[in-house]
Amino acid sequence: MNAYLLDLALSFVVGGAWVLLASVAAERFGGKVGGFIAGLPATSVLAIFFITYTEGARHGFDVTSVFPLAISVNAVFLAVFAAFSRKSFSTGLRAALGVWILAQFALAFIHPVHFGVVVALGVVLFLGSLLFTGSLDIPDPGARSVRHGRVEIAVRAGSGGAVVVLSMLGSRLGGPLLGGILSAFPATVVATLVIAAAFGGKDLARTMARPMMVSGVVNCLVFVLVYRQVVLHLPLLGALATAYAVTMASAACTFYGMNVCRWNHARAIHT
Repeated sequence: MNAYLLDLALSFVVGGAWVLLASVAAERFGGKVGGFIAGLPATSVLAIFFITYTEGARHGFDVTSVFPLAISVNAVFLAVFAAFSRKSFSTGLRAALGVWILAQFALAFIHPVHFGVVVALGVVLFLGSLLFTGSLDIPDPGARSVRHGRVEIAVRAGSGGAVVVLSMLGSRLGGPLLGGILSAFPATVVATLVIAAAFGGKDLARTMARPMMVSGVVNCLVFVLVYRQVVLHLPLLGALATAYAVTMASAACTFYGMNVCRWNHARAIHT
């Protein structure tokens, strides 16, 4: 038990540090790029890693069985936030959290058995949320940076570490299903949106929703699909490195695609 408590403490520190580095980088680039960086796999990656480390490779493999659908609910979260925060940031955030909780409760009770069905449903949720968010009239506040004071940094890092710890506890107490759901909780996304709204206005937070959706869901899906294939065949660090290397290649492709789409959209408007 003492060893497990040490693992929990280590996971909190490492998770918080990882999120801290990503958050500071995100804030230096403003809304669009900042949202993309903030959405890169961080807490979910560490949660799955530490679950595998403490519970074994087979348990880590089982956690990935629910994760694609659980992480796709985050796309719904961001779509609901973007829609309901038009007049009030707090209304949008409350609505998004409420929908996330209800969706994850439904997932816990009617979790599909076949992994292919999980992935397919996750893709449908993501694409539907992406199209819906694209139809919203969201003003672009430009490349305004967000201040990263000590309190904001502490909140961001603490939320990241907390998700990793809760995922490990949930996996031990409730099995792979609960561990997979908790590892997908968008704590750092919530912290990013709150801080962005506080120092850049709700329009900046709404602008970050779509790039966070693309970056977070797509790249997390890529990570877990690769990790699932290698975790039973490679040492844990090797599996983590392999999956994240592919994820970074995916991140580069999604970032390029987002920029191309934005450029083509701007060109169409001005011609």
